[in-house]
Amino acid sequence: MIKIRPLQIVSVASLITVFALDSQTPLGFAHGDLYLIAVLLAAFTGSLRFMWTLAGLSLALTVLGIWLSPQGLPMRFWLTNRLMSITELLALTALTSYVIIRLQRSRMEKIQWRREYRNLKKLTPSPDNPLSPFQHSSQFQLFADAIPQTIWTATAEGGIDFVNRAFARYTGRLREDLINHAGWLGSVHPDDKPLVIAKWPEVIAEGKEYELEVRVQRHDGKWRWLLVQGTPVKDPDGRIIKWCGSAIDIDDLYRLAERFEHVASTTVDAISDWDIVNNVIWWNQGINTLFGYEREDMMSDPTVWTSHLHPEDRDRVLDAIWGAIRGDTEELMMNYRFMRQDGSIAEIEEHMRVVRDQSGQALRLVGGMTDVTERNEMAEQLGHAQRLQTVGELTGGMAHDFNNLLTVIQGNNELLTEALKDNPELADMSDMIRQASEKAEALVQRLLAFARRQSLEPLATDVVDLINSIQPLVRRVIPARVKLELVIEDKVPAVMIDPGQLEHALLNLCLNARDAIADNGCIRIVASSASAQSLTLVNKELDAENWVAIAVEDDGQGMTEDVRRRALDPFFTTKRNGEGSGLGLSMVYGFVKQSGGYLHIQSSPGAGTAIHMLLPVAEIQAIGLDQPQKRLHSGDTPVVLIVEDDELVLQYAERQFRELGYQVLAANHGEQALDMLRQRVTANKPVDLLFTDVRMSDGMNGPQLAREATMIQADLPVMFTSGYTEDAFDQESGSPGHLPAGTLFLSKPWRRADLAQKLAGLTSSED
Repeated sequence: MIKIRPLQIVSVASLITVFALDSQTPLGFAHGDLYLIAVLLAAFTGSLRFMWTLAGLSLALTVLGIWLSPQGLPMRFWLTNRLMSITELLALTALTSYVIIRLQRSRMEKIQWRREYRNLKKLTPSPDNPLSPFQHSSQFQLFADAIPQTIWTATAEGGIDFVNRAFARYTGRLREDLINHAGWLGSVHPDDKPLVIAKWPEVIAEGKEYELEVRVQRHDGKWRWLLVQGTPVKDPDGRIIKWCGSAIDIDDLYRLAERFEHVASTTVDAISDWDIVNNVIWWNQGINTLFGYEREDMMSDPTVWTSHLHPEDRDRVLDAIWGAIRGDTEELMMNYRFMRQDGSIAEIEEHMRVVRDQSGQALRLVGGMTDVTERNEMAEQLGHAQRLQTVGELTGGMAHDFNNLLTVIQGNNELLTEALKDNPELADMSDMIRQASEKAEALVQRLLAFARRQSLEPLATDVVDLINSIQPLVRRVIPARVKLELVIEDKVPAVMIDPGQLEHALLNLCLNARDAIADNGCIRIVASSASAQSLTLVNKELDAENWVAIAVEDDGQGMTEDVRRRALDPFFTTKRNGEGSGLGLSMVYGFVKQSGGYLHIQSSPGAGTAIHMLLPVAEIQAIGLDQPQKRLHSGDTPVVLIVEDDELVLQYAERQFRELGYQVLAANHGEQALDMLRQRVTANKPVDLLFTDVRMSDGMNGPQLAREATMIQADLPVMFTSGYTEDAFDQESGSPGHLPAGTLFLSKPWRRADLAQKLAGLTSSED
């Protein structure tokens, strides 16, 4: 007897209703689509036969409606509608058939698994349900063979006594060949056999669960990684009576993990993956490459990483991480400091991401640590250089004009002082002018120094002799409670440096060290050939043989990281108002950089400060020092040609040269000076000295004028003067701000005594 379901009745009723409507509606209206409702209702009955029967009737009635329905729209409209309805009916019926078939198969699989499970439950021995050995074996084999997973069992002694059909199919071998330990080993990779042979007896003896990753040869000859697992089955007395286990193909996962390891090992970052649920962390090799820590040590406990965070950053970083885990954010971008294994500090930029399950629970935290120490230092150096460039451009232009004014002020004040010897009150006022102008001169020189705009006269300088020579001076400016130590290596190479400026820099650093020591302490001046450690401080790939390392160290209060970063900025000082200009370290830094060297500050609170300088090694003999200087011609009254575009300075220079017994020719620019020189040479009245400013406003600077002048009079001595040379000598010296070796130079502001001292070196009898 056929059982009719209510849903089938509803489906047939809807079919009849749609046909009745269609037969009364003029052709051209899409009533054929309404048959889809009847087919869908039939699909919900779960009967494929009933659904296809109803679909066939719907197709027939759709076609029959062409003759039964009243005439309406033209044929092209109603024919299109009918064809579309037929197509939609066929498509819907086919799609629902596929869905019904899939659902039926899934339901059958569940039913079969329930049956197998019930059969398996029957295998459980009990006093009320004892199993015969044959019943146990046959039913278990039926169940095991029905499972696609590879399954094996072994005796209590460890001998393999059963493998299921999937195991035999996977290896491509007969079950008889796999049963017993030797047969199973035949499928294991030769490199993994020693591990299996050693591990299996150990597990049997201990009676513990077994897990091992080995390579096994598949039926197609390929070696695949399997995860072999085994569990002991015990009787009520706790004795092992059986071993059962499985072998899962993890080769794809293994290869994926291997590829991930390769990718992770090629990155320059330190990558971590923290399993939050199990509290297990993984690190790539970057943790060793960047920071020196062993991977195994870092993976032993997630808290090992937190212990290496900088103490000042630790709470902030951990708060951000736990906030992300709680759900405050999914991604973190953090900057913090991390302690390297060697004790140095790395600046880190880290990107972290939280991985969650569908419920939002945090599962993993993946992160990548990028060491940005060098990048930050380069950015810091670039920013500092840009600030110096801005200040230097302002300073350079100001220094030239300001030194011209100081030359006139100081020079004329010197003459005024001589004239006021008999008037003490006015003489005191003149002395106040001198002191103020000297302070202004020193300030301009400091500004030029930190801006790397001062004129340097580099010489091959013996560092050991220089440090020993300034030791008494340093000793006088530091209190007796502070100890001074010199740590100087034997045979330190000479450096190419301006010795006067190096003395000034070392004295400046010693004064800073003195101010940093509150009570008793020690200042050390260290000099040696550059070492790998000193080169590492400046993060440069340099040849140690070409550099000399000089450092001034103290055991004072040290600097915070923020102060250390800003210490080289001009006008930055931590001293009380009026105790420091903030130009000391800036001046030293500018001098070292202008000399082609490097400077690094190493300091931390309570640990003192060390200022490290790397200076270039000099050649055996300084360039140009063996070149003879041109001498003044002998004569009753030597002739000097003065070239100066500042009228006040020109008048001052004329007066001073005349006071020293010179005949003076004066010119305001280069072309005028060359014309005067040509006239003198043509009249056989050569000039004894060309005294020229370096920077002039007419387009021709001092070095250019000197080259042109020596083409007119080859043996013409030249003395340069300037308050700021800028880049006028770069072509001749090959180094910005450096004066060529052997250049006769008088720095502005100058006095008559300074001029006389320079001229004394030129005075000689005619050869």
